[in-house]
Amino acid sequence: MSFWLAGMRITAARLNVYKSIVKDTTAGRTTTSTTYGNLSGGAFSTSVLVPASGVVSVTIRATGRNSTANGLTSYLAVGSVSGTVFSPSDPEAMVIASIANNRPDMLRDMISGLSPGETLTVTTQHRVNTASTATYDFRQILLEGQP
Repeated sequence: MSFWLAGMRITAARLNVYKSIVKDTTAGRTTTSTTYGNLSGGAFSTSVLVPASGVVSVTIRATGRNSTANGLTSYLAVGSVSGTVFSPSDPEAMVIASIANNRPDMLRDMISGLSPGETLTVTTQHRVNTASTATYDFRQILLEGQP
């Protein structure tokens, strides 16, 4: 199936941009916030061009710990045309539950109804459920345009 719409110009910027993967291997990034936001060190995000289907899969991986409470990881997805299409959500977040040693976790989601050709940017967002410190040693975002 083609990722092109009738009348779209073929440009270098539109070739091979339907998949993006980024990794953050900096150990010790933290949050003490009870509302979703960035970890210490700033925003962690990546972008992808939305294919003709208007569907992008999102995979978030994180390895972290919080010995006294839960650390929650979700994401914010913003389209250059569609605006905010997903906001951080506890029911859909991955939870690193009160554990002193690192634990890996992953969430996968599909975002549909996007405008073909727009840029979708996904940023990880983290929080704790009570006063505590969540620490992350690895994060990864994978975005894949779907046919």
